[in-house]
Amino acid sequence: MLNFISKIWNKETSSVTAAALLIGFASLASRIVGLLRDRLLAGHFGAGDALDAYYAAFRLPDFFYQLIVLGALSAGFIPVFTEYLERHGHGEAWKLAEKVFTTIALILGVVCLILALFADKVVPWTVPGFSGDKLAMTISLSRILLISTFTLGLSAVMGGVLQATRRFVAFSLAPVLYNVGIIIGIIGFTPSFGVAGVAWGVVLGAGLHLLVQALVAVPMGFRRVLPPSFKDSGVRQILKLMVPRIAGLAAQQVNLIALLVLASTLESGSIAVFNLANNLQYVPIGLIGISFAVAAFPAFSKFAAQKDMEGLRQSFLTTTRKILFFIVPCTALMLLLRAQIVRLVLGAGAFDWNATIRTSDVLAIFVLSLIAQSMIPLAARVFYAMQDTRTPLYVSIVSLAANLGLAIILKGPFGIIGLAAAFTVDAFAQFLVLWYLLRRKFGHLESREVGLTLTKIVLSSIALFGFGWLARQAVGTVFQLRTFWEVLLQAVAAIVVGGGAFYLVATLLRIDEMREFVNTVKLKLYRQAKIEEGAEKASI
Repeated sequence: MLNFISKIWNKETSSVTAAALLIGFASLASRIVGLLRDRLLAGHFGAGDALDAYYAAFRLPDFFYQLIVLGALSAGFIPVFTEYLERHGHGEAWKLAEKVFTTIALILGVVCLILALFADKVVPWTVPGFSGDKLAMTISLSRILLISTFTLGLSAVMGGVLQATRRFVAFSLAPVLYNVGIIIGIIGFTPSFGVAGVAWGVVLGAGLHLLVQALVAVPMGFRRVLPPSFKDSGVRQILKLMVPRIAGLAAQQVNLIALLVLASTLESGSIAVFNLANNLQYVPIGLIGISFAVAAFPAFSKFAAQKDMEGLRQSFLTTTRKILFFIVPCTALMLLLRAQIVRLVLGAGAFDWNATIRTSDVLAIFVLSLIAQSMIPLAARVFYAMQDTRTPLYVSIVSLAANLGLAIILKGPFGIIGLAAAFTVDAFAQFLVLWYLLRRKFGHLESREVGLTLTKIVLSSIALFGFGWLARQAVGTVFQLRTFWEVLLQAVAAIVVGGGAFYLVATLLRIDEMREFVNTVKLKLYRQAKIEEGAEKASI
């Protein structure tokens, strides 16, 4: 049995679709645990000062985590590591990974230490609307969370190795354990330490995130601790690619910080509402957009290393159609059930009906850009696979300027809704520009084929929304919707009826992705049955 588990744990996932399904299911599990986390947070603290301080405290650690860690791995490490595997062999590739690990540890260690020492000077600039105890709480939480930034940086290097070698099981499980650590902090540490207990739970979750990936990466060859090196050609190549990506991510983080600054000047709870709605809308993005982008990135990098531009183009278009097939009906479903989703996930304890309405209104605006937000990571990874990190940088800078101007204009008349609208417009602007630039780079993208597929999916999603709405209204006329179970019944009825309508119309329109999805699920279920049967026999 242990041998069987070990084989599954260390197995290479060769198919992009299979890898995306694995990452997607793990992402779903992580999001479910994350939604439980948010429900516990909302129930313990409500949409008030404590939760505002907690979310605001994340901005500073996240800023440098996104810049230094994700910038290095998403733009530089995986393509260069893949190139080393293809051209220099296993030994040189692992030596490169070990040098990158210690170099990232050195960079993050210095940055986090400096930020912790000067947090009382830096944090107030990110939340000018905070003062007194609320500001002091945010500074204290930021210092604790910087520990998790360092740990997650080390874990991200391990995760980059697992992605490049297509070991997705441990990589996919890591975010689940991260959220489990936070929940332990909410339940176990909060009674003694208050909201600081949640921050220590984040530190615990980061440690679990690192541990689960190290258990696979270390036996594969990640065994030595080499001195940090800024002279190694591979490390320098990664750092060279990293600089434009850091600048692009800086633009995105400045965007979020700017929205946070604007939200801090609005009524109490605005930051919490913005973040809670953002977390909810990110569920399908993580489940679909990020999953397919992460699963496809090693294949993109391999095509690019082999100079196979046609293979890269076809891989991108195939993955694009798969993302659209899933994200468009999710958009319709979340618009239909936005209030029910917020109430089911967050409606407990101090999170009252007014907070539910505010959050569902912001969620509706976010959901309008799910297609764009899901496609941006995939399109950007095509550029990164070709070791072009400058193009996404220029797009980010232009969209940042437009978004900030629009956010300032809309904040006055529309408040937090205006900030969400600016975010949504920015997402579509980035996606459309990236698509146009990719079309120029490849010469053509078969836009008509993608457009035909999208049209069929939209028609099927309209059927989902229409029949789902009828089911939602029917349940609403029978029940008063005052309890959790009555609201859940309404949501389930809309999903089942709407989903059935989507399946019927998609089948009639002969959407290839529907047939492929059904066949893939059947095949996976058949294989799972065989695996379970084999496991039962092995345990006898």
